[in-house]
Amino acid sequence: MFKKKISFVYDVKKRMKLCGFLALIPPVAICLQLLNLQTFQHEKFADKADRAIYSYLAEDRLRGPIYDVNGNVLAESVRTHSCGISPKYVKDKKATVAFLAKALKLPPARILEKWNRNGRFFFVEKNIKPDVYMEMLPALRKPVGQGLDLTPEYKRMRPYDKLALDLLGESNSKNLGLSGLEQMFNKELSQDISKKRAKRALRGDIIYDRKLKEELSVGSLYLTIDLQAQYFAEQALHKAVEEYGAEHGAVLVQEPSTGRILAAASYPVENGQSLPFQFTYEPGSTFKTIAISSALDAGTVSVTDSIDMEGRRWEVARGFTVKDNQHKKDFLSVPEVMQLSSNIGAGKIAVDLGAKNLFYYIKAFGFGTKTDINFNGEAKGFVPPYNKWTKVDTATKGYGYGISLTPVQLINAYSVIANGGYLMQPHLVDRIEYADGRVSKMSKPVKIRRVIKPETAKIMTKVLQSVVENGSGKRAQIKGYTVAGKTGTAEKLTKEGGYGKRSHIVSFCGFVPASKPQFTILVILDNPSKYTFGGTAAAPAFRQIAENLLTLKGVQPDQLDFIN
Repeated sequence: MFKKKISFVYDVKKRMKLCGFLALIPPVAICLQLLNLQTFQHEKFADKADRAIYSYLAEDRLRGPIYDVNGNVLAESVRTHSCGISPKYVKDKKATVAFLAKALKLPPARILEKWNRNGRFFFVEKNIKPDVYMEMLPALRKPVGQGLDLTPEYKRMRPYDKLALDLLGESNSKNLGLSGLEQMFNKELSQDISKKRAKRALRGDIIYDRKLKEELSVGSLYLTIDLQAQYFAEQALHKAVEEYGAEHGAVLVQEPSTGRILAAASYPVENGQSLPFQFTYEPGSTFKTIAISSALDAGTVSVTDSIDMEGRRWEVARGFTVKDNQHKKDFLSVPEVMQLSSNIGAGKIAVDLGAKNLFYYIKAFGFGTKTDINFNGEAKGFVPPYNKWTKVDTATKGYGYGISLTPVQLINAYSVIANGGYLMQPHLVDRIEYADGRVSKMSKPVKIRRVIKPETAKIMTKVLQSVVENGSGKRAQIKGYTVAGKTGTAEKLTKEGGYGKRSHIVSFCGFVPASKPQFTILVILDNPSKYTFGGTAAAPAFRQIAENLLTLKGVQPDQLDFIN
């Protein structure tokens, strides 16, 4: 009637089911774990495996080149290699040291000294020559090369040595711009140091992962600088500074119609320190051009007016007298004021113009503010507010004292006269071209404002031309070409507070050909040891630079009576 219960111990089927279930637990657990590892934690363990096999070595990226306006290379990065050692992979230390000493031409003691100081990896020699690299390369596959590493790097090269060094500046071995344009455009010229994936073989050889492609995003920097114009400027400046024993010197060459800077030279040369943009000084007589142009434009003086020389001793105010010792005339016309560089004439013209009007024109010509030429450390000079000027202040500003300016401001002001009265934005950088085809335009000619009327510019050009033909600028004359310019000899302030007769700055600024200006050129010599004048020291340097440029560019002579 009743079924007899069978004990689990004796129930074979149940026992088999239980054993089967228990037997399934490990493989199921393993499968689930494998699913977890290969699906949900794949990236984690793949990264661990990747790190175990590969390492990421820092490698300098290519730094973009710098070109002149015609595409001549001024600075570029050249691929080099540095030789390093990982001591733990070296099998025969003695043989390896002997090989390196012979290949790199280094004393074995020097290599051993580095070896003993560094337990892991160290560089034996940086930037080895290409022929040495090619000689060492086969050794990496031999026992003597185990543990050696030839790391690719980039070295900055300047094909023309120190030419334009003060503009270009320098960059270091880590691809970082330190000064000058290299620093200013560091972001555009460089990429971050890359981490390149590589694995090390059993012998210590480094094997780079070639599947990884590098994308270059560096820019190529094109300047407005003309290589040949820069050479002419530096050559003439060097000669003038050495001949007259000047402490410093600066030269600028500008294309007046566009504002482009074709040359910017300093001497002595210091990388990243460019006097044409950073040096400030009282200009002296070269500033008479600005004051007299302003008065002619405002109508407070006419080119035909005669200026009373007050017996060549003009008492501006009680206790302050301006003297003209370079002539014996009682009256001077405006051209004669410029030709003879009369302080009395320029001072009286400035006083008649008035402090407010003179201040307005000085600011309109671009003085007292930066030109935004985009060079590190550009100075802005100083023009005091006109409401603080006395009559003496107004008079002295007429002949270039009581204000400070930079060479680039002065040459840009002379270019106003050369191109019919417009102040142009000066440019040092032409454009930046990127590897992906992008181009940043930076030097499109920009007219900032009209400063003087075209008629005034024409009159002033004739006046400046007469300075070169009949006045203090005769040594700037160029056979076959009309030249317009003005000399300057300015005494410098001494530490005691007065002006020193033996401490001065001489200069010449002008443009050529006067009838259709192609180049505006400024030459400055700071504190020459030989007492000299702008007309005797700076004007000849101007002529040398201008003659070379006119010949190079094939500019036609503009003097109708020119005879070969």
